[in-house]
Amino acid sequence: MIRRPPRSTQSRSSAASDVYKRQAYVGFGIVSQGLAKIILENNSVLPGVKKSEIQTVGILDIMKGSKIDAKGINMQKVLDNANKDDYSLLTENILDIPKAIQEVNADIIIEASFTDIKTGQPAISHIETALNSDKHVVTTNKGPFAVAYQQIFSLAKLKGKTLAIEGTVMSGTPIINVLNAGLLGSDITALGGIMNGTSNYILTKMESGISYNDALSQAQKLGYAEADPTSDVEGLDTLAKVMILANVVFDVQLIQEDIEVRGISDITLADVNEALSNNSRWKLIGSVWKDDRGIVHGSVCPKLIPINDSLYGVLDATNALKITSNILGDTTIVGPGAGKIETGFALYNDIISIVNA
Repeated sequence: MIRRPPRSTQSRSSAASDVYKRQAYVGFGIVSQGLAKIILENNSVLPGVKKSEIQTVGILDIMKGSKIDAKGINMQKVLDNANKDDYSLLTENILDIPKAIQEVNADIIIEASFTDIKTGQPAISHIETALNSDKHVVTTNKGPFAVAYQQIFSLAKLKGKTLAIEGTVMSGTPIINVLNAGLLGSDITALGGIMNGTSNYILTKMESGISYNDALSQAQKLGYAEADPTSDVEGLDTLAKVMILANVVFDVQLIQEDIEVRGISDITLADVNEALSNNSRWKLIGSVWKDDRGIVHGSVCPKLIPINDSLYGVLDATNALKITSNILGDTTIVGPGAGKIETGFALYNDIISIVNA
């Protein structure tokens, strides 16, 4: 079963455009900054029939600082300062983020706070507060939808608001929309692939003779990996995506404790070289499938991928998901799996969909 989020819009006219949309960021890290850059490069005007203009009226970040301005925030100045690690323009110290979400005069909330795949908090609270206060939500935050997918989407449906999560699984590569609309009429039985750009980048670099630690260091410098890379390299990020896909495709909430999870930190250069000598490559593979009894399973673990597999040639921070269905057999979607602009684009695309619905 494929679940479609409800769609609705809320707008007011503006002299500058047919539709004027106000947005507020919850969390202003790399992903939010990527979205802000994309919007500025497009002069804050979204493509589409309605010529929609985006105005940022709020930035809410406990660590970096916050700012609310109903007249609009100068995002060019904020981004210029952020490039220097200077957040002095975010002068307000707002600790009660849910209350600020409720009160800010925004149509769309961009939820990009810290991801916690065990509890989904504080993002669940942020998202539910936004929906309850008549705001649409776009997010790349995996935690809430790994543990409370049905709960949150039920609320969105009840409130008649759009909840868009395209960026939660494959960054800027549109896999959720493909599953929701591109494979109608075909019964999906399994999905599996490379869903973490950081781990794939590390394994690719190890093939050139670089040690695991050096490859990880490179990934961190490029912004693919966090200072604490545990979620990426130990498979927890991929686990969250497997749980989301189980909900999207099979309408099943998997339990984390029932899913086998192993990361890539134990893979050595010798392992990588041996695989290459046998025309194979190590990849961290997340899988979710339905067995003959209709029971849905999930797993995350390194696998040897043979040279004739569609996932074999997927290198660096690229992601790929192989979708198995009764009519088409295997269909593989390949695209960017990490990066500031790539993930920001997923949010941008979701915003456009909301405004033009």
